[in-house]
Amino acid sequence: MLLAIPVFNEADSLEGVFSEILDHLPPEIQAIVAIDDGSSDGSAEILDELSQKHDKIFVRHHQENHGYGCAMIESMKIARKHGYSHLVTMDCDRQHRPADLIRFIQMDPDIDVVSGSRYLPDSRTQGNPPEDRVEINSRITARLNRHYEWSLTDSFCGFKRYRMENIDPDQFKETGYAFPMEFWAFCRRSNLLIQELAVSRIYTTDSRSFGEDLDRRRRRYRYYLETLKSAEKKFQVDPAAPGASTDR
Repeated sequence: MLLAIPVFNEADSLEGVFSEILDHLPPEIQAIVAIDDGSSDGSAEILDELSQKHDKIFVRHHQENHGYGCAMIESMKIARKHGYSHLVTMDCDRQHRPADLIRFIQMDPDIDVVSGSRYLPDSRTQGNPPEDRVEINSRITARLNRHYEWSLTDSFCGFKRYRMENIDPDQFKETGYAFPMEFWAFCRRSNLLIQELAVSRIYTTDSRSFGEDLDRRRRRYRYYLETLKSAEKKFQVDPAAPGASTDR
């Protein structure tokens, strides 16, 4: 099993987060790959130092920032190339608890996608998420549930486990923050089995910018929705046809 962590300008948290990850790393996870997506704040150097100290940590560097989706696609390609049966992804901005890694490992290996949810009854909370993110997540999740007959509660959480046998990363082209929209359309077309897992909702020091004009709520929502509709057309998703199941 492979753990992949996208990194973009996270120098302040990297050493602490990776130390905690290593303390909680289940033996089933054989390697950690950090995708440095063009960081300019010293993150690249810190990651190289970590990889020199720990033989399970490997680093891929991008000279320029290509986007969150690019890091996800590259992580999937690495997992497929090296024969890992499962891929786990998590962020390194302290919004995901490394202690939760074991819970993803313990899930039934035949589930295609174990998707973290910050909005299940058992999800712990720390701090208050930005209102615009909650609203957009809720609207997009409701749209997926309505059109796909799913029961998701969180369509944007990056803490996930993927069974790579049924996931082809060459199918994905969305390199930005809307990558989950393309991925969900692929899941629907491919009838993948999805199950949510309660994870913590942590917002304490988050001040992330989505870049360009995507910090504007309406523009970001349109971007997600347009990407989803384009992916549905690409994958020929028919909401009326039987599709993937979501089971909590």
